Amino acid sequence: MIQLDHLAVEARDVAASARFLADILGLAGPVPEGEDDDMFRIDLDHGVFVLFSPASEPRFSHVAFRVDAARFESIVDRLRARGVAFGNDHDDTRNHRTEDFLGGAGRAYFHDADGHLWEVTC
Repeated sequence: MIQLDHLAVEARDVAASARFLADILGLAGPVPEGEDDDMFRIDLDHGVFVLFSPASEPRFSHVAFRVDAARFESIVDRLRARGVAFGNDHDDTRNHRTEDFLGGAGRAYFHDADGHLWEVTC
């Protein structure tokens, strides 16, 4: 068996970055991690988590989440409510469309303050 344990994502403001993603995905608030609580974790399903670690110049990450249709719609609603640009094309994350040209039921890409590309698909 191979199972993903966690993803590490660098951020300038780890608390704000973790809170942003947790809010958009509709997850519980971030939890401090590390010996000095200098990182923040958001928990996903099956024991997997995203760990935000501090960096003055974060390296680019692209992370994709697969969700069910109901959660997808609620995520898109939260993106709209928060005024976060999103789109169904990774090269056009501002078109506010969610049709999935790859054959799924929906797809949305959006960026965070550090420029990471987050993707949600169903």
